[in-house]
Amino acid sequence: MINLAPAIAQIELLLAQNTDASLTYAALECRLAIEGICYERLRIAHDYISHDDLKRWQPRDVVNTLIQEVDSGIAKTFTLSISKEPLQDSSTPPTKEEYQAIEFLPVGKQIGFDPNKFGKLWNALAKVALHITIPVSKDHDVNRYGNKDKIRAKVVEALEEIKRIGEGTLLSTGVGEEVSFECVCGAKNKRRLELLKDLQEISCIRPECSESFTFTKGDKAFNRRVFDVSCKKCGKHREIPIRTLEKLRVDQSINFGCGGCGAKIIICWRPAQLQ
Repeated sequence: MINLAPAIAQIELLLAQNTDASLTYAALECRLAIEGICYERLRIAHDYISHDDLKRWQPRDVVNTLIQEVDSGIAKTFTLSISKEPLQDSSTPPTKEEYQAIEFLPVGKQIGFDPNKFGKLWNALAKVALHITIPVSKDHDVNRYGNKDKIRAKVVEALEEIKRIGEGTLLSTGVGEEVSFECVCGAKNKRRLELLKDLQEISCIRPECSESFTFTKGDKAFNRRVFDVSCKKCGKHREIPIRTLEKLRVDQSINFGCGGCGAKIIICWRPAQLQ
């Protein structure tokens, strides 16, 4: 997991210098630390979600997407422990009293946070420190730095949160029943069943792959999203990944040779008006 100690030390050093420039730099370091905390959770979750399925890149939105699609507890605080001795094989599960009698050893602790509050803090740091105020009149001075007291207060607030999260020793991608399938590119894709929605569209986790799938909850199936192209000369069919077409701009085209007769086939996005 990400090591926040260097960022914390740098922010504390900049706070101690207490100049307009050092506090502005400290605000930037806080923003980078917040992004690192959120994106590290995304990194360990990439076995369960494609980069292309992220709706927005802002730290708050990334974590909220992970909560909805990968692990509902990815931003929660909890301690993971294991029993000191192996549990005895039994046809019936242990009772509550038997569980309470087991000696557990802590493995690690995940420190959680509120993604929305984290996002507001990330935005506030930029607002007070990382933008020059636009003058509203000729008499309004253009200052390179923001209000020193406001910047310092917001940096201290962010630093406390970064330190708190830095005490964690564990990051988890959750538990629960998984469903998986192999993409045509060979990559194994897996998802938490409880978080999948009926007819949800998901992309292959391999960054260079253009394949995507629709999940049907009834039969737990992942169906390829393809556009069927038929050659007008020989009638041979070819399936084009829908995402390949969705990435095309207006009037941009792709072309390829027919696998049957070799004829050139061109697909182009163009606006059309129905009469």
